[in-house]
Amino acid sequence: MEGETGTVLALEMREITKQYPAVLANDHVSIQAEKGSIVCIIGENGAGKSTLMSILSGMEQPDSGEILLNGERVSFASGREAMKHKIGMVFQQFMLVNELSVLENIILGAEPTKGVRIDLDKARREIEEVMESYDMKLPLDQPAGSLWIGLQQKLEILKVLYRGAEIIILDEPTAVLTPQETKELFVNMRALAEKGKTLLFITHKLNEVMEVADDIYVMRSGKLITRVSPKDTSVEDLSLKMVGHELPPIMARAEVKGEKLLTLERVGVRRGREGYALQGIDMTISRGEILGVAGISGNGQNELAHVVAGLLKPSEGRILFQGKDITAHDRRLRIKDGISYIPEDRNRMGACLSWSVEDNSIGGYQDMPRFSGPLGVLRRKAIEKQAQEMVEKFMIKTPGTKVKIASLSGGNCQKVIVARETAFDASLIIASEPSRGIDIHAINSIYSHIMELRNQGCGVLLISSSLDEVLTLSDRVMILYEGKIAGVVDPKTTPREEIGLYMSGAKGGGQE
Repeated sequence: MEGETGTVLALEMREITKQYPAVLANDHVSIQAEKGSIVCIIGENGAGKSTLMSILSGMEQPDSGEILLNGERVSFASGREAMKHKIGMVFQQFMLVNELSVLENIILGAEPTKGVRIDLDKARREIEEVMESYDMKLPLDQPAGSLWIGLQQKLEILKVLYRGAEIIILDEPTAVLTPQETKELFVNMRALAEKGKTLLFITHKLNEVMEVADDIYVMRSGKLITRVSPKDTSVEDLSLKMVGHELPPIMARAEVKGEKLLTLERVGVRRGREGYALQGIDMTISRGEILGVAGISGNGQNELAHVVAGLLKPSEGRILFQGKDITAHDRRLRIKDGISYIPEDRNRMGACLSWSVEDNSIGGYQDMPRFSGPLGVLRRKAIEKQAQEMVEKFMIKTPGTKVKIASLSGGNCQKVIVARETAFDASLIIASEPSRGIDIHAINSIYSHIMELRNQGCGVLLISSSLDEVLTLSDRVMILYEGKIAGVVDPKTTPREEIGLYMSGAKGGGQE
């Protein structure tokens, strides 16, 4: 079978349909991928792209439709069977055993044997051949958990190459990478394609799509909307096709002259015997300012959010809010101080999944007089009104406010949390991964809402693994590296690559 350019089609998915009880996830979707190409599949959350890739990787089976590899019809009922057909998937959440070596992670589940023993010498030779062939070198005897994030991702790619994958699915591969690591990944992807591998790239970062794709498929509401070449489209056009209508612009940044709101003085958080999760943090946030925090995941961002929110007590230093020492205040008192918190983990920290949308709409704020009577009896009508206003303002898709929040999609659950934490006139908002799992239209809406609060004099501590998000919203950007402030920069004048150097530890180390 040949593609439009006369080259061999490595993959065809024809009329793939997948129906779940409440949603038609894939509605007669057809895609093609030529051998040696990079194909990007984009769409909002719930568009159906993940279901399509789950079917291709053997984790789901279609209700109808067919899959052809090199012109031959195939089917598989598991990921192992898909791998036998030389289809490998690199997941957004790495599937590594941190304590095992790089070599042991690569061969895990596919170990070559010599009699009854694992033949490590043979494994090493085979892996070194793969690394040499694709110019992807890794220290084979080093524990996987000690590698930088970018190298861990390279390890995941080597795992599927070692197993002989010809079609490689990459699910949001740049989500936790620095700009330099992203560029290196794209170089590796292009090298793989030139060696004849076929790559399917799932992402929501449209600039990356334009940079790396040979072919682009856009999905919306389970349907394939269009197939387009990068040379025939633009970021704006792709965004329009994904959403179905033009996105409203993000609210403009106003000039706000605000006094100092939050101050951290030499704040540190010990991590048992391992040293410090945070060390010597000196920082301020003023009214009407968004301080963005950038850094590779695990460099102290969560601990910083928890310390400011009152969920974690600092081992040393102090915290001042509106001139008052609040170091000893717990979360309940921080709410009364006027500090709200959008947590990074919505299921574990942001919502009570067994509660209704209504009850989650006031979680943490139920003691407010408008929601609670003199004897602590909840004012149900006021709570219902509050929840309904949130649903309408944030366009939350729900059958009603009395259903359990667990029945909502992840993105709509996130909207409930963002709506709640920005509803009660807080003076400071800690926004940790505020747009995680939310579609592009809702992201713009939330960005505008955060900017509106900032323009009204609210201070914002923005913590995000998305450098795009940090650069879009922040007035200043603080970069954390190994629990210390590596640098504080102006996002308007500092190149992304320079921020990436701070994130990787190649630059900085002193506080600015």
